[in-house]
Amino acid sequence: MTASSSTSSTSSSTRSTPPPPKLTLHQFLSSPDNIHIRYGVYGPAKTAAGPFILFLLGRGEWIEKYEFLYDQLYEHLGQRVVIVDHLGQGGSGGVPSHIESYREYTDLIKQLLDGGFRRQSYAIIAHSMGGLIALYGTLTGTLQPTRIVLASPLLGLPQQPVPRLIAKPLSGLLTRAGLGGLSSGVKLETSYLFHKNRLTSDNEKYQLLKRTPYAIPAPTMAWVKASFAACELIHYDRYLMTLSVPVLVLYGSDEAVVSAPSIIRWCRIARRLSTSTLNLVCIPGAKHELFFESDAIFATVFTKTKSFLSR
Repeated sequence: MTASSSTSSTSSSTRSTPPPPKLTLHQFLSSPDNIHIRYGVYGPAKTAAGPFILFLLGRGEWIEKYEFLYDQLYEHLGQRVVIVDHLGQGGSGGVPSHIESYREYTDLIKQLLDGGFRRQSYAIIAHSMGGLIALYGTLTGTLQPTRIVLASPLLGLPQQPVPRLIAKPLSGLLTRAGLGGLSSGVKLETSYLFHKNRLTSDNEKYQLLKRTPYAIPAPTMAWVKASFAACELIHYDRYLMTLSVPVLVLYGSDEAVVSAPSIIRWCRIARRLSTSTLNLVCIPGAKHELFFESDAIFATVFTKTKSFLSR
């Protein structure tokens, strides 16, 4: 009798234990081009309505890269994480490293949200190019987040390897001439020896970054032109005056992949023109990959992200 009761209790307890969260991968067809776009949802097996985190990847990144981070975000914040492989990268279709406008990115994200997450509020965490996508989408009204965390955001193209005074008119000229598909020739960030890399100060994590299953070529001239245009838009007064959601901007003191001066400049202008509460934090010793940095740096970045999203 006692044994039977114990078994019954154990069985009941087992049945009531929720399954662990997991990353599930899905696809949808883009409109109007019918290109397969891959997205992921990290959370309970059964999708429930409620607030979630939209994670916007940088150029060349893929959904599974940050699975460890989704796990920690879910553990500490209790919210699902939705991630999309941008057009032309990861497991999505499209021409690799090539777009005509950042609206191509934001329209696909809006299609995803309208199709499966309508009327659910979300915060955004965005890395590198994902930061430019986040701001472009928010300032144009395509995306409507409640909060935004920008990690090493691309808010201005760097002066290397080609100075902006040359890269901007050249990319525009070639694109208008029908040569936008030409490669920009930018060197792959993971092609450097560790001591010369610009991504992370952690050698073990750098080796993980080098083993990407979804390597893509250098961006095309059209992508460069579109990035210049998007960077200009997010600095325009009339768009910044519409920004009202709180924003946290994180960047490393050793940033060299995107333009750190452009990050600082954007924050200064946004503070003056917008009604947003804007926090700018420089992480000492960090390079570009804030979520793939040394354990101590990652802990600082994650704590600041978690605290900001918990408010």
